[in-house]
Amino acid sequence: MKRTRRTALAIAAAGAVVAVAALPVASAAPADEQVSGGRPSWAVASADRGPTDPGTELEARVYLAGRDPQAMTAYALAVTDPHNAAYRHFLSAAEVNRRFGPSPEQTRAVTSWLKSSGLKVTSTDSHYVGFRGSVEKVQRAFDVQLHNFADARGLHRAPTGEVKVPGRLAGAVQGVVGLEDPAKQGVRTKSADEVAARTAPRAAEPDPWGPSPALYRAEPCSNYWGEKPATDQPKSDGKTRPWTLCGYGPQELRKAYGLDRTSLTGRGVTVGVIDAYASPTIEADVAAYANKHVSQGWRPGQLKQYTTPGGSPDCFGGAPNAIYVEEALDIEAVHAMAPDADVAYVGAKDCSDPSLLDALNRLVDNHLADMVSNSWGDGANGPATEAIRQAYEDVFQRAAIQGIGVYFSSGDCGVEDPITGCGRNEDSNGVQTEYPPESVWVTGVGGTTMALGPDYRKVFEAGWGNIRSEKKADGTGWDPDPRAGYPAAFTGGSGGGTSAKVRQPAYQAGVVPAKLARTLLTGETSAYPMRVVPDVAMDGDNNSGMMVGQTWLKADGTVGYLEVRLGGTSLSSPLMAGLQAVAQQAQRSPIGFANPQLYQRAGSKAFDDVTDTPFGPNELLNVVRNDYSNITDPSSPIKTRLYTFGLNGPIKAVTGYDDVTGVGTPSSTYAQSYQR
Repeated sequence: MKRTRRTALAIAAAGAVVAVAALPVASAAPADEQVSGGRPSWAVASADRGPTDPGTELEARVYLAGRDPQAMTAYALAVTDPHNAAYRHFLSAAEVNRRFGPSPEQTRAVTSWLKSSGLKVTSTDSHYVGFRGSVEKVQRAFDVQLHNFADARGLHRAPTGEVKVPGRLAGAVQGVVGLEDPAKQGVRTKSADEVAARTAPRAAEPDPWGPSPALYRAEPCSNYWGEKPATDQPKSDGKTRPWTLCGYGPQELRKAYGLDRTSLTGRGVTVGVIDAYASPTIEADVAAYANKHVSQGWRPGQLKQYTTPGGSPDCFGGAPNAIYVEEALDIEAVHAMAPDADVAYVGAKDCSDPSLLDALNRLVDNHLADMVSNSWGDGANGPATEAIRQAYEDVFQRAAIQGIGVYFSSGDCGVEDPITGCGRNEDSNGVQTEYPPESVWVTGVGGTTMALGPDYRKVFEAGWGNIRSEKKADGTGWDPDPRAGYPAAFTGGSGGGTSAKVRQPAYQAGVVPAKLARTLLTGETSAYPMRVVPDVAMDGDNNSGMMVGQTWLKADGTVGYLEVRLGGTSLSSPLMAGLQAVAQQAQRSPIGFANPQLYQRAGSKAFDDVTDTPFGPNELLNVVRNDYSNITDPSSPIKTRLYTFGLNGPIKAVTGYDDVTGVGTPSSTYAQSYQR
C-alpha cells in the first residue's frame, strides 16, 4: 500500500531543497476547510469492514498550528545554516513560544468549537486541545466517516477520508490525531537483536509489574578482539575465528573514542534521554554499574528522572518493565562517554505517539537538556498519519531554534525488508527508511561493529550488518554460507537508505553521492536528491556491544542486579549523545542541531571512514558465539553459531559517505576538533 502524502512547502536553503510539511490545504467550500494528514495509509478500501459503532467513545487531539508555521520553519533553517547571518542565534523556549507558539485565541476558538459540537474537552496545553466523544459526534463535528479496517491483528478504526474543520479555524489547526485506532498509532523501541521484550522531576510510582526477567549471555567470550580463539569449533574460510566479545565497559569505550587522552568529561552539559515508562530502580542500578566498572560515580542530583504515570499498562503486547533495560542502556552509555554531564530522563507514559510527543515537548518547552537521545522510532511505515509526523516536525524545529540537538537511533533492521523478518514488523510495506531518523531536523545515528585490541584501541571497524549461520549437525561447518546468507539469515544491522518521502537537506548536498541521493531503496530513480540516512555511526553490533546493568528478576526467582551485553542502534545513539556532550564542553557553546557541523567535518580526521570490508573484499569477518535457546533461561540448551559482519543487504558501507554509517564514526580526535 502507498502512504498518503501531505502537501509540502519547498524552501530553498543554502542551494538545496528541503521538504517541509505545509499548512493544511484549503478545500473549495468556504464553510469547511480540509485538514490533510488524518487518514492513515493502512486505511485502504480492500481492508474496509464497514462503519464503526457510532456509540463507541474515543479520545483524540487537535494539534494547533501556532502563530506562523512558515516563519518558524524559516527561522529554524536560518539558525542552523552556517552561511546565514542568524546561524546559532538561538532563542529561549519562552521566546519560541511567544513568536511561534499557538495564541490564546487559537486555543479558545478550538476549545469553544469542540464544546459546541457536543464533545468534551479533556485537556489543553501549549500544543493541542484534547477531547472525548462518541464516534457519532466526532463524525458530525469533523465531517468524516470512521470505519473499521482489518489486518492480521483484528479490526482498527480510521477515517475514510480527510477531516474538516470550520473555515474560521483553518489557520489554527495543524492536524487531528487519535481518530485512528491507538493500537496502530504507537512507536516501537529499538533494541538489541535478542531483546524483544511537568517541569520538576517526580519520584517513580510504585511498580506494579516488578523487574523484568533477566537476560543471559552464554560463555565463552573475549575481553578484546581475538583474545579467545574458538579452536574447538569449525573454521570459516579456512581460518579459526575468535569467540565473540564480552561487551565493553565505560573505560574501554572512552579509550576507543580517544577520550582518555583529554580532560573533557561533559561537565556543564545536560543530556536528555526519552523513552517509554520509567525504571523505579534506575538510580541504584547506574550507581552499581559505575562501582562495578571502577568508573566515575554519580553526584547527587546528576541524574533526574521525569515521569508521567497513568499510561497504557502494556507496550503493544509487552509489559512496561520490558522497556526498563532501554533506560538503563541509554543512561549508562551517556555516562560512560560523558561522566560529568547531567542526565535528564523523561519517561513517556506509554509507547504511543502522543505520549512520546508529550515527552519531547516537555523536554523542549522547559529546555531540560542541551541534547536528547531517542532509542525508539515509528518503524518501517513511519507514523500512522501525516498529522502525527507534522507534530514531530514541529517539536524538532523548536528544538533546533533553541539550540537543542535531537538524536535518533537509525534502526536495527537495515532497510526494514519484511522478507528478512528482522524486527518482526508485519505492517511493513517493503524496503524503506525509518522515521524520525529520516527527518531533516534530527541526527540519525547508525551502527558499526567495533573491534578493540588488548589496549582498547580500534583494531578494525565495519558497518553493522549480521548474518547468522548455524553449526552443521555433523560439526564440520556452518550453514548457510555467510556469503549467501541474506536475506534469510539476516539478524540485524544499521538502519539506513534513501528516503522516498523527504528531500535532501542543504547540509547533505556535496557530501552524499548524487547517485545515492537519487536512488530509492526500491531501485527507482527520484527526480530530486532525497534525504539519506544515517548521518553518523557508533558501536552498535551486539557482538561488540556494551555491558549494561540493571535490577532483574533472575532465573532462580530472586531479584537483583545483573549485567548483560547489549547493542543495537539503541546503544549507538546514546553513545553519540554522550560524545556530543564532551564536544559541546570543548566548544564552550551549544552545538544545537549537529548535522551542519557533522557534514562540515566529513572527510576530515575527525571521522574514521568505515567500510564493510576493512581488510579487503575477500576477507570475511566473523565470530563464534554461544546462545541460549531461551535468553531468559541459562539452563536452556546452547546453540553455537557463527556471526558474520558487514553484510547488510542492499545498503553497504563503502569509502566516503554511505547509507550504513553516514559520514563515518567519530575518531580519537573527534571531540578535540570542537576546541576553540
